[in-house]
Amino acid sequence: MKNSFVISVILLISSVYCLSVEFPFRTWTSTSGVRIEARLIGKSGDKLTIERSDSKQFIFPLSLVSKADQDYVRSALMSTLSLSSGQGVRPSFNQVGAKPNSASLPIWSPTVIEKWWLTHENGDWNELSVKMMVDLRLIWTTKETRSLREGRDFFSWFDHWRWLTLFNKLDSTKGADQLKDTFVEVGKNASLQKTFLKALHPNDQQVRALEIFLSIANDHPDLIERYSALAVAYAVVFDQPFPRNWPHHQVLSKDVPIDPALPSKRFGDMVKANLGRKLEYDPSQLSVTELKFVIDHRLPVSELEWARESVKFRRSSFGKIFSSIVYDRPRLDGAVFRWPYGDYSLSSIQEKGGICVDQAYFSSMAGKAKGIPTLTFVGQGSGGGHAWFGFLKNPGRWETDCGRYENQNYPVGNAIDPQLWKLITDDELGALARGEKNLSGFRGKAVDYFAWALANPDAEFYRESLKRARTLHPAYVDVWKKEATWVEAKLTDLREKRNFWDAWLKAFSNTVDLKIEGQKKLADVYDEMGNPSQAERIRSLIVKQNRSGRFDLAIKEGAEQIMNKLEKKLWADAEKTYERMVKDFEKTAGGELYYNLVRPYVETLVRSGRKEQAMDAIEYLKKRNVLDLGPGSIIGLEMQKLLQKIN
Repeated sequence: MKNSFVISVILLISSVYCLSVEFPFRTWTSTSGVRIEARLIGKSGDKLTIERSDSKQFIFPLSLVSKADQDYVRSALMSTLSLSSGQGVRPSFNQVGAKPNSASLPIWSPTVIEKWWLTHENGDWNELSVKMMVDLRLIWTTKETRSLREGRDFFSWFDHWRWLTLFNKLDSTKGADQLKDTFVEVGKNASLQKTFLKALHPNDQQVRALEIFLSIANDHPDLIERYSALAVAYAVVFDQPFPRNWPHHQVLSKDVPIDPALPSKRFGDMVKANLGRKLEYDPSQLSVTELKFVIDHRLPVSELEWARESVKFRRSSFGKIFSSIVYDRPRLDGAVFRWPYGDYSLSSIQEKGGICVDQAYFSSMAGKAKGIPTLTFVGQGSGGGHAWFGFLKNPGRWETDCGRYENQNYPVGNAIDPQLWKLITDDELGALARGEKNLSGFRGKAVDYFAWALANPDAEFYRESLKRARTLHPAYVDVWKKEATWVEAKLTDLREKRNFWDAWLKAFSNTVDLKIEGQKKLADVYDEMGNPSQAERIRSLIVKQNRSGRFDLAIKEGAEQIMNKLEKKLWADAEKTYERMVKDFEKTAGGELYYNLVRPYVETLVRSGRKEQAMDAIEYLKKRNVLDLGPGSIIGLEMQKLLQKIN
């Protein structure tokens, strides 16, 4: 009876201490071979409790897990019992200087942070930030403190740590000392600080972005709070050099009017134009994401002022500006695709006219001058390549088909996201706008969890934090991509890998590019699992599902399959698949078919010494009258070059 009571007490103590210690996530294996990623919560009698990353708990007999898991439980509980002797709870991270239960961060408040700055204004911020991260990890890995502070003030302190850490990396020789006072003042303003931190992307030049942001705040202290989003937009766009071929490759750089003015001056000029009622949007009313597409240029003030005075189109009818530039037909007929007239000012384009890329450039730059977010799109249609533009017609609502020829059947428009100078499709722009809208309220916390994960890439809670972020905001693309990288590098259980890509497909069922990315990865997993038929079914499905919509992606996937056959010297199979694809896409065809399938297929055959098969491929195109090969046609000119390679 006495022994039974002692055992009960021990079990109770075990259970209590299990709740006070956060055990790491690990893979559990049942006696039947089923696996699950979870952490130990507690044990009562012969009942074991574990918890998944989504906080769902499972209770079952200890005997249902493997012997190795049973041994782990006993060892974990024994080590927990030793805590009752006063040893304390050790953090689950290995940090030099970490002490049990040593988190010393008070509950955050504006008063507390003000006092912190007064106390540490001239302190060693590098040392302080190291200690702060130790405290933050201790709070996070101790269940009681985490539950108390996770939703209360944890991320306020984490933002403070991020702020300090970025400044610590700023070279004093590049102006850190001159910006120190501004850094402190912004650091006391949680809202202003958050606007900057929230906009940062993992691939931004973050230290340079901070320098730009602080320079603007230093030069314009009376404007920075009202126009914080505008300042941040300049910071995340001008943190890295513009592409060499900006604004596009069909004009010589020396002919484009460019002003090397610093972002701070550009910021001041933009605010001045707004105060002078020269803009269609008040920059203080737009988001960072929207403003990126206003300030992403290097035009001088003279060009901007000319557009503001000379371009009469208002926001409500701004799409009509594209056709206001007279089309230069003789240039197209003569295949003169590069601007031939020297000066590439907006007034020169208006005077001389231009082809589609010049019309799109003029429209986009005039819009930016008037404070309207704009982008230039390019795409492949039935007659070859084409450029058009899009603009923000109303806050949160983009119009992306201005100058896009309806009869040319463009499957997608590709533009540039200036924050990273990477391609973005019109579909992705819409997703970006929706995603930003959804980052309000509790979903905004997804940004915090994502940043916390990135600050702790080697921690046991890394993936858990990513999962939490995407649970709060299921369309948060960057989070999914980071977790995908982790899954591909770390996960060995193919079923778990399959489950991840299945979840990816559910999240992005309406975003075609991302859906196809998930389908291709899922097919690869099935190959690894020894199920090539299922893998082939998924790859065929990509082509089938996108024949009429995003046929550009379907063509790329089909072309990849054909190139794999050529690599294996399966010449007849490749030819058969090629002809089937030509038939499947002959009604949509155009540039996408030519550049992504026909040309690489023919060039590969030529390099392999199979010129006769290459010629057959072109004759098959002509026979089915698939492409526009008439005089003056862009694809017709390209086809002549291809025939020269064969001959």
